[in-house]
Amino acid sequence: MCRKNKVIQISILTLFYSPMMFSGYAFAETSNDTIIVTPNDNDDKKNSLSPTFQQEQAKQKQTAGATNLIIPEQENRLSTLQDALDYQPGIIIQNFFGGTDQPRLNIRGSGVQSAPLSRGVLLLQDGLPITDADGDFHISTLDMREARLISVYRGANNSHPQANSLGGELNFISYTGKDELGSARYEYGAFGREAAQIALGHSGYDMDGRISLSYDHFDGYRDHSTSQRKTVRSNFGYSNENFENRTWLSWTDLRFDIPGPLSQGKSKSDPTSIFKVVQMRDPHRNVQQGRIANRANWTLDNQAIELGLWYQHTHDNFVTPTDYILSDSNTIGSQLTYNANFDDFSYRAALAWDKTNLDRQLLMNRRHTTMNKRSLGKYDATAENIYGSIGTSWQINNEWQLNLDTKVTHAKRDVDARHNKNALDQSWTFWSPKLGVIWHQTNDTRFYANLNTSNEPASFREIITSDGMKAKINKLNRQKGITAEIGGNGKITQELNWDIALYRSIIKDEYITTYDSSGTAIGVFNYGAKTRHQGIEAGLKGLIPSVIASGDIEYRLAWTYNDFRFMGGEYNRNYIAGIPRNTITAEILYKYDNWTLGPNIHWSPTNTPVDHANNMNVQYRDKYAALGFKINYQNPNGWSAYLTADNLTNKHYATASVANKVVNSKQENTLFPAMGFNLNSGLVYHF
Repeated sequence: MCRKNKVIQISILTLFYSPMMFSGYAFAETSNDTIIVTPNDNDDKKNSLSPTFQQEQAKQKQTAGATNLIIPEQENRLSTLQDALDYQPGIIIQNFFGGTDQPRLNIRGSGVQSAPLSRGVLLLQDGLPITDADGDFHISTLDMREARLISVYRGANNSHPQANSLGGELNFISYTGKDELGSARYEYGAFGREAAQIALGHSGYDMDGRISLSYDHFDGYRDHSTSQRKTVRSNFGYSNENFENRTWLSWTDLRFDIPGPLSQGKSKSDPTSIFKVVQMRDPHRNVQQGRIANRANWTLDNQAIELGLWYQHTHDNFVTPTDYILSDSNTIGSQLTYNANFDDFSYRAALAWDKTNLDRQLLMNRRHTTMNKRSLGKYDATAENIYGSIGTSWQINNEWQLNLDTKVTHAKRDVDARHNKNALDQSWTFWSPKLGVIWHQTNDTRFYANLNTSNEPASFREIITSDGMKAKINKLNRQKGITAEIGGNGKITQELNWDIALYRSIIKDEYITTYDSSGTAIGVFNYGAKTRHQGIEAGLKGLIPSVIASGDIEYRLAWTYNDFRFMGGEYNRNYIAGIPRNTITAEILYKYDNWTLGPNIHWSPTNTPVDHANNMNVQYRDKYAALGFKINYQNPNGWSAYLTADNLTNKHYATASVANKVVNSKQENTLFPAMGFNLNSGLVYHF
C-alpha cells in the first residue's frame, strides 16, 4: 500500500550524520484500517523515545485512570487543536476565533478561568515539558501535522514528575525519520484558510532524521480575526541495542488578531462584527518561540535510565484593548528518570528541575492619544521548581495491579517591580500522593479506581495583572485539589469499544479571574470557599459491517458531563461559569473501497451561565447543535483528498465565553461566536 521512493537528502541532515541508507519498514494495520508505520526491529528498547501506538497503548493500560490515545493522521483537516482532539471523551476544546489563535483546552475544569489559556494541564513534546516553569504555555505553537500520536492522561493520576495539575497531561509524540520518508500537504478553505506542509525523513545505520516546514493562514470569519503561523520542526536520532538518543529543534512564528467578545444579541444578529474598541486599539498577539531538547535512554536487562534536557526562548507581544503586555522569557529544564521491573514489582523514580526567567513590561493601550504606551510597570520574575517522585506497581496476580506513587515539589514564584519597591517572593513545598488499583478483567477490558491530589501554584499571568490604568502584583495561594475516580474501558467486539470515567474533585483556593467589558482579564483571586468539580466522561466507537450495502460503518460518540459548582461563599451552590454542562460529539462514517463519508454533530443541549452569579435571566450562552459532513478518498498509491462541511445550517451560536463574576446587562460582551457555514478541502501525499 505504500511505496519507497528515493528522497534527496537535504543539507541540514548532513550536518548531523554521514550518508545514510534507507531502512526497511513494517506496516501494521489497526482495526479501523489505519496504517501505522513502524521499524522492522520489534525491540522496545529502540523505540523508547518515539514509542509506537502499541507501546503507548500498553503503557496507558498500566495507569489507574482515564486516558486517550489519538492518531491525528486519521483526521482530515489538521490546522487546529480541535481538528486533532475532536470526538474524545473528557477533552473539551472551545475555539475563540477558529484559526491558529488560542483555543481553550479544558480537562475537568482545570485552568478554564485563565484567559488566555495558560494553566491547568501539562503539555509535553516527546516526553519533555513545553510548559514554562510557572505553568504558562502557548498552546497555538503546537503543530498537529507533526504529531504522530497524542497521549492524554486525564486527571492527576499519572506519574510524570512535573504533572501536578488537576487536568493531567498531554504528550505530543512527533514523527521521526523512521516513520515515513516524507509527506506533503495542502489545505484550502472558507474565509481565507490556507495551509501547506512539506516533511522529509531519512533512516539507516541506526540513525534517522526528519525536518518539517509548515505554513498556516486564515483571514477569519469575523472582522479583525486574521491569523498566521510559520513553523520549522526537526529531530535527529540514534539507537542501538541498549542506547537511544534523540534531539528536537523547533521554531514557531505566530500572529493573530483578537476580535473580542460580543453580547448575546449581537452574536446572533451580527456574529462577524466586532466591538468598537477593537477597531480603535487593534488587539493582537505575536509569539516567536525557539526550542531545543534532547533525551538519552540507557537500558540494561530490565532497568532503564533516562536523561532529558530542554531550553526554550519565547518572545510574546500580547496587545489587549487596554494594555501592551510585552514579555521575553527563557526556560531551561532537566529530568532524570529510573525504571525497573523485577518479577511482580516495577519501580520508578525521577528527579526534575526547571526554571523560567521572565522580563515583562506593561504599557497603556490608548492608540491615537498622548497616553498611548505610558508605562504601567516593568517586572523581573523567576519561577523555579524542583521535583522528586517515587512509585511502585505490584502485579498482585494476572488480573489485579496496585499502583502507589508520591511526588514532592518545591516551587518558587518571585516577582520584582523595576519602577518601585513592590515585590513578591513566594515558595511552597508540597506532597502529591496517589493511589490506584487496576482490574484487568480480560486482555481487552480493564477497570480502575484512584485517589489522587493536585497542587497548582499560580502562573505569572495570574500574579501580574492590570486593569488598563494600574498594574499590580497578586499574592495567591496555590490551588489544591483531591480527586476520586472510577472507570474503565474495553473492547467487547470490533463493533463496540467503550470508555467511561466518573470523578469528583474537591478544590480549595480555586483561581477565579475577573474581566472588563472588552473581555480582558483584569484580576485574579483565590475563591474563599471550596469548589467541586465532578463529571462523567464516556465514549463509544467501533466498525460495523453494513447490512444494507457492501462496505463498513465506522462511528464515534463522546459525551462529557461537567457539574462544576461553588460549595459555600459568595456564589454558594452556583455553577462555575464558562463550561457547558453537557458536550456531545458524534460522527458516523460509511467506508466503501477507498471512500469514507458521513455526517457529524457537535451538540451542547444545555444553556451555559456566563457569570458566577448565574444571572440566566440577563445573559447566557445558548445551547446548540451544529451539523457537519465529511468526504475522504484514500488512493492506494499514497495520496488522499478530503472535503469537509461544517455548520451546515449556518447556525449562529457561541463556542466560548468569558466568565464574569456578575453580568448585569444584556449588552455586556461575553460571547465568542462560532464560524458560520464553511467548506474546507485538502490533498495529502505520503512518500
